[in-house]
Amino acid sequence: MNRFALKTCLTVAIALSCSLVQANTALNTVENDTVYQIKNVNIGEMPVKTIVPITAKTKAQALEQAKIIANHPDADIAEFRIDLLDFAADSKQVIALGQELNQILKDKPLIATIRTANEGGQLKISDADYQKNYRAYLKQPFMQLLDIEMFRDEAVVQQLTQLAHQKNVRVIMSNHDFNRTPEQAEIEKRLLKQDVMGADILKIAVMPQSKQDVFTLMNATLNVSQQTKKPLLTMSMAKLGAISRIATANMGGSMSFGMIGEASAPGQIEVKQLKQLLNIVEPN
Repeated sequence: MNRFALKTCLTVAIALSCSLVQANTALNTVENDTVYQIKNVNIGEMPVKTIVPITAKTKAQALEQAKIIANHPDADIAEFRIDLLDFAADSKQVIALGQELNQILKDKPLIATIRTANEGGQLKISDADYQKNYRAYLKQPFMQLLDIEMFRDEAVVQQLTQLAHQKNVRVIMSNHDFNRTPEQAEIEKRLLKQDVMGADILKIAVMPQSKQDVFTLMNATLNVSQQTKKPLLTMSMAKLGAISRIATANMGGSMSFGMIGEASAPGQIEVKQLKQLLNIVEPN
């Protein structure tokens, strides 16, 4: 992002954040007081925590990316995108690598994620194999947070969520739409359903087709933040939706994806710039 783009993004973020703060004061709020202390990171309280994905195809690449994230002061959390690996279907190799990544990251939490082809990922996988792989990971967890897609088989989601909690692993329940932005009421419905399903962190990512779509996502986030105490991780993707990754600080969001080098989804901002912008717009 060049200086002009950064300045423009910052100007819009500040203006938008101010309007969202004004809107927030007009609502009866539910204080977002659920805070998870995971390693040395408190998720659910300000400042917004940044997540940087590990997007490697090989073990060597993954280890190198983990070292960079571990030493980067603006990266708070790492996400292990298992589906991007050349050996994503081999649970034994994944677990061994996950353990190494966790050690390298030291005090920074690790999210384990199989992003399936159904939701924009690289791995085509049945519900049975999805459950089998996650159960294998959870025997001796190498992760502190586990991403579970809410629209997998309902029984599978429920069982994996319960098992993760038994293993003291927090669940990020997620939904991704890489084609469109659902209606605001539908976005809110999905996030609140994640809460009921036992999620610890509620996540949705949508693709905007217009400027109004970006506001739809942000308004939905603000409304849901009034109805749940759980941390929210929401975003409107692509360049059009990049502002949502910054203004999340003023609409009830607790986490935001940045990148170091290669993005895992369209619209991610370099994590150093993301942290700078978040620090400016976050409420005191």
